[in-house]
Formats: sequence, structure tokens, C-alpha cells
Amino acid sequence: MNLFGNMSTNHSSWPVLLVIYNLPLGLCMKRKNMMLSMMISSPKQPRNYINVYLSPVIEDFKLMWDQGVEVFDEFANETFKMHVMLLHHQ
Repeated sequence: MNLFGNMSTNHSSWPVLLVIYNLPLGLCMKRKNMMLSMMISSPKQPRNYINVYLSPVIEDFKLMWDQGVEVFDEFANETFKMHVMLLHHQ
């Protein structure tokens, strides 16, 4: 991602997006259903060190996968345990 349109810049920005895949195909890739979880900004590309940036997010997802997280549903006025299913695409 080149923020300033200058191809000779030595700055690198990497957005990390979370996408809700259990929506219909026409909805899951719409901008309103994507979440920017972090922005990696550095003078160089993260390359093999991307795990350093992603490890906190991965740990949170592991917790949600294994144990679930108590979430309050305001519409139903009740709490429920939310679990996540992780999909990895390359």
C-alpha cells in the first residue's frame, strides 16, 4: 500500500483486514463487513517478521476458538458464548 503515490518512497504500510465469511458472497466482501484490525507501518516490509504483529490477534482468536467469549446481545437483552471459526486462505 503506497500512501503517498510515490514509488521511490522507503515507507511500507500493510493493512490487516478481518472479513466475516459466514455472510452471503455478495455481502462478505463489502467494505461495511470488513474490519481493519491493525495497520503495520514501517520503513521496510514485514517479510518473515509478520508473526510478531499478528501474534496478539491470533492469541485472541485461539481463546475465542477454544473457550468462546461471553458477548451481550442488546437486541435480545441476553448474553451468549461466541466462538469463532478460523479460515486461512493463501
